[in-house]
Amino acid sequence: MKQKRLIILTLLMSAICLASYAQGRRVAPKIAKSAFGIKAGLNVSSISNGSDINFSPGMKADFMLGVVANFHFGQRDEGSPAGTGWFGLQPELLYSRQGFAFDGEAISFDYIALPVMAKLYVTKEFNIEAGPRFAYMLGASPATAMIEGTEIPISEMEGGIDIGASIGAEYEMQMGLTLGARYTIGLTDMANNVKWKNNVISLSIGWLF
Repeated sequence: MKQKRLIILTLLMSAICLASYAQGRRVAPKIAKSAFGIKAGLNVSSISNGSDINFSPGMKADFMLGVVANFHFGQRDEGSPAGTGWFGLQPELLYSRQGFAFDGEAISFDYIALPVMAKLYVTKEFNIEAGPRFAYMLGASPATAMIEGTEIPISEMEGGIDIGASIGAEYEMQMGLTLGARYTIGLTDMANNVKWKNNVISLSIGWLF
C-alpha cells in the first residue's frame, strides 16, 4: 500500500512540475491563453452490472483530487482579449476513488485517471465539456466480496484499464476559482472476468493559476 501511495504522489508531483514548466512556455498571446491548477471534489459512484450475477449495486460516496491544464483558444469577437473564444481543451491527471455499495458493504476502486475534456464556452466563464477518460486501477478492496452467494475476488481486478466518456459543465471565475459537475460512464469492462462498468458523478472545486 505504501508503494501505491508513493506512485500516486510521484505522478501528481510530476504533473505539477510539468505544469509549472509549461506555464513558462505559454502559447502565443494572440492565439490562446493557458492556465494550470488543482482540483478536488466528491465522487458519487456505482456500476452497471452486466454479469450473470443478478444484483442491484448501490451508490458510494468518495473523493477525487489532482492537477489540470486549461487551454482557452481564440477571441470571442474582434477586439476581445486572447483566450476568450468559444473553444478550449483541459487535460487532467486525477486520483479518483470510486466504487459501489452492496448489502451494507462498500466496494472501493482506486484509479489514476486522465480525462481530456473539450470545452465549449457558452460565456467567457461558463462552459460545457465532453471527452474521453482513461484510467488505471491502482487498487481494489476488500480482497473478496460475497454477492448473491458468489465470492468475487475484488483484489484481482487491480491493474484493470478503464476507458470511459465524460460530459459536464464548469464555471471558471476570473479570480481563478472553478466549480464543476461531471458524469462519467464506463465504456469497457473493469476486468476481463467481471462484466462491470463504472458510473461516476463528480462535483469539484478548483483553482487555476
